[in-house]
Amino acid sequence: MIRTEVTSMAVPDRLPARMRMDGRSIFQQIKNYFDTENKEYFKHPNTYNGISMYLEPNILTSMEHFDLTGFHCECNDFQDQEVCKHWVAMDLYFRSLPQVIQERIRKSSHKPSFASQLIPTLPSEELQDELLEEKAVAPSLALHGQFEIRNHSLFWTLKLQVEQAPRAYVIKDIAHFIFLIFQQEDYFVSQKIGTINLSLDQFNKASQNLLLYIKKYFIDRNEYSHLSFSYGISPRDCGRYLEAPVSYLNDLVPLFQALDVFQYVTSKAEYPLIFLDDNPFIPEEEIFKVVKSDNHYEIINTAYFGFIIQKKLWIRHNHFHIIKKEHRYFLHKLATWIYHYQESSPLIFSKENKAELMQICTIISNYVPISIPDELQIHDFIPTFAFSKTRNEIALNMVWSFGEKQVHSKQELLSLPYTYQASKARKIYHQLLSAGFKEEFHSLSKIKIVDFFLKELPRFRTLGQVQLDESLEKLLVEDPAVIDIFDDEGFLSVQFDFSMISEDEVEKAIQALWNQESHYQTKQGKVLVFDDESLKVAQSLQELRAKFSDGKIKMHKSRAFSLSETFKDNEHVNFSRDFKKMAYDLTHPEEFDIKPYEVKAKLRSYQKEGVKWLSMLDHYHFGGILADDMGLGKTLQTITLLEANLKPEQKALILAPASLLYNWKEEFRKFVPHKQVEVAYGTKTERIKQIEKSATITITSYPSFRSDLEHYQKQSYDYLILDEAQMIKNSQTKTAQALREFDVKTCYALSGTPIENRLEEIWSIFQIVLPGLLPSKKEFSKLSPQLVAKLIQPFVLRRKKDEVLTELPELSEHLYSNELSSSQKTLYLAQLRRMQEMVAGASADEIKRHKIEILAGLTRLRQICNTPALFLEDYTGDSGKMDSLFELLDAIRKKGSRPLIFSQFTSMLDLIEQELEKKGLSHFKITGQTLSDKRQEMVNLFNQGEKDCFLISLKAGGTGLNLTGADTVILCDLWWNPAVEMQAIGRSHRLGQTKQVDVYRLITLGTIEEKIQELQESKKELFNTVLEGQESRSNLSVDDIKEILGVE
Repeated sequence: MIRTEVTSMAVPDRLPARMRMDGRSIFQQIKNYFDTENKEYFKHPNTYNGISMYLEPNILTSMEHFDLTGFHCECNDFQDQEVCKHWVAMDLYFRSLPQVIQERIRKSSHKPSFASQLIPTLPSEELQDELLEEKAVAPSLALHGQFEIRNHSLFWTLKLQVEQAPRAYVIKDIAHFIFLIFQQEDYFVSQKIGTINLSLDQFNKASQNLLLYIKKYFIDRNEYSHLSFSYGISPRDCGRYLEAPVSYLNDLVPLFQALDVFQYVTSKAEYPLIFLDDNPFIPEEEIFKVVKSDNHYEIINTAYFGFIIQKKLWIRHNHFHIIKKEHRYFLHKLATWIYHYQESSPLIFSKENKAELMQICTIISNYVPISIPDELQIHDFIPTFAFSKTRNEIALNMVWSFGEKQVHSKQELLSLPYTYQASKARKIYHQLLSAGFKEEFHSLSKIKIVDFFLKELPRFRTLGQVQLDESLEKLLVEDPAVIDIFDDEGFLSVQFDFSMISEDEVEKAIQALWNQESHYQTKQGKVLVFDDESLKVAQSLQELRAKFSDGKIKMHKSRAFSLSETFKDNEHVNFSRDFKKMAYDLTHPEEFDIKPYEVKAKLRSYQKEGVKWLSMLDHYHFGGILADDMGLGKTLQTITLLEANLKPEQKALILAPASLLYNWKEEFRKFVPHKQVEVAYGTKTERIKQIEKSATITITSYPSFRSDLEHYQKQSYDYLILDEAQMIKNSQTKTAQALREFDVKTCYALSGTPIENRLEEIWSIFQIVLPGLLPSKKEFSKLSPQLVAKLIQPFVLRRKKDEVLTELPELSEHLYSNELSSSQKTLYLAQLRRMQEMVAGASADEIKRHKIEILAGLTRLRQICNTPALFLEDYTGDSGKMDSLFELLDAIRKKGSRPLIFSQFTSMLDLIEQELEKKGLSHFKITGQTLSDKRQEMVNLFNQGEKDCFLISLKAGGTGLNLTGADTVILCDLWWNPAVEMQAIGRSHRLGQTKQVDVYRLITLGTIEEKIQELQESKKELFNTVLEGQESRSNLSVDDIKEILGVE
């Protein structure tokens, strides 16, 4: 944001710099508004008793007068210091006023008598706005306008009225005149008045509005293809006419009519107003009439009709109307006849054309009155089409019913004492020809029976009543199929019941429907017409990836939810009782009955619902992803599920990051101590022994599982739990491949961030958790995020902390900025230049080829932001971030807080550790090298109050740890993926935390850290559509890299 500093007005030096700067900012925002709103006050300040305002929402500022007499403000700064940014803003504002107004306000502060307040309010003829800068009084100017029609074009003229001049002067070149106004240059008016200097503020408001409009739409945009400044009829009139198309009328008419003087001039009259009618203004007098002769009817024009401009604008006197598109050509022709051919070519219609005549009269009556004989009044009719089958043809007998009167032929039609709807009749005749019939009431057609049923019969039904003889009715089968959906041995089966055809042809009929054909014709010649509903059902089933084979339609059981949602309002689809129960449970898991369990913990209501959801999926042998926010107790919910559902002979296998293995064991010991739990950890020999114990619960790491897969396959597991399931987000890894081969009855994934980078990560997890739910990887890549969300909805449960833990203490996030030291800046700029040179001018393909090198360079820039000592052993310079960190730690210690300090660089943690030891601060530290059992021991001790702070590697310790003993989180360096940062924050801000948690992100100003933050924030929306996931470094696009490096 660019701030304009006010240098001519002094603010007391004793004020803090921030207060002075904020006050100036408020002053700049209110200056113009206050000048306008307080004009009356500035004229007579002594008639006012007190001023109050809200300079910021919910903060009331008041004073007796603008010279700050009796100033009071509700903000905290004023309460503490008796001065604030609002005081600064009002002080600056008072100083900005003209001296004469300042003196007037000061005098009014001395409480004059009421009489002395009353005297200045007497009316004055010479009041002027004293807020304007003193300058020579400029002449007051106004525009006058005139509108006329020449050669079927619209012309606007402007005149200039100079104050006290006896008349207005035509502006002979409008474009040049407006140019002079905005350049504030001289303009010659006349010999008598001479030359004046033009500026926009000399004109009255209505004139200014018109000038600004013409400048914007006619001059700045240079739209001379749509409108122009006409040269008129002689060179001296060059540019005096503004010629505009009809489409600008709605804007120009109000602008011109707002001028002091406006005229619409015709050859016969002058009008001060133009009416733009949305609907035609219909006069009372008759304009046309229809007269009858022996053998014909004639339309006669009896009064002034008006005229048509550019085939779209109808003008009658000073009423203007934009004609509907469908009437434009007709009315243009009518107007041409009125003014050129009325005498020589009268409008005469034979009796056979009564319907067309009445259609013309109807259009005319929308614009002007027309009188017609009673016998020409239009009567509606209902046609009936009776079809019968001959040997090779279809016969038609047609009847038109006008109430009780029935017409069976064209001859009878002509003898009617009234007319009929011509447009309706034309549609019927057109349909007769389309179906192979003649334009007669009785006719034959050789159309194929299939074409007749499929194409023509539906069209006849839209025009009137249809009757089929018995032979045709037997051949047409239109009853919609009854569709049954039921649970069939782990699959869902869909059955179409076509009871109207023989059983041996049902499979062929279903195949035709599956192929989205419009019909199926049986061997006996019957035509089975598939209605739109049946075709939609078949299409929807294919979209849900149902398969058709051997005459049966089957689909994966997991698509019960999608199926029930798709067909819930279809009355022709029947669901079996078992299917309805399953679909209901998928949509109402909170009502599912679960088995009793004994857990040494009091589950919260949302955790109980989580256990019900997991148990419901288990009941139907579905897997799922428990994607609750970090710190909501996914571990406890999973342990409760296993306690409730594991039978004595059943076993469960839990995979987790190595750092969390003993955390899981500790949670089992705490909540269900009677369960037999083994951790398969250590050497391969030790792990195999632990696997062969066949414990009820076995816990191991992902790498160990992959290494020991053959030994796990020898066991039989009923449940597989994948903790921190984002570990298997890449379907190409050996671990993911091993899990897809592993046979287990039910699998659940636990992850607060199942999507971190790309949508395909959720595909990878579901290929293990619930194979068959999602299509192939290639097909999945074509799905929209919205469709993916719909498919996985019943099988993903996600709750956020702020939604379910309303009692959880507040999380307060802060950006704690620092600047590069001079020695850092030298290294940073050199590295940045190298990176920019590498990327600038390089093609997208070249950047992709060197992406690893570029990413390494970006990491080097981020290391410099921390401290060059991370890669330069002999670096002895300062680090702005290190100084900032220990400044922050001093402030935190004084509050009695204990922080978690995260960094992605373990070498950064080492440097911090050295400084902590120098300052006598105790600490724990976890990195990827810390043994799992040692981690849990340190976590327990820290939560019991030991040590001043905890150093943690972002990737190694960002998940699974419960560190509610800390109330402050410091993120030393910005990670590419905000989801990883939220995992780290969740170590402290989680269930069991009783204090407010403050999060500090250390960001170095003017570096790529700011760019990365902006970039990542901008990329959240796509992933939030499915789940709350973010981008990571590996997913940076070419444009992202250029943006981060500031390369165009």
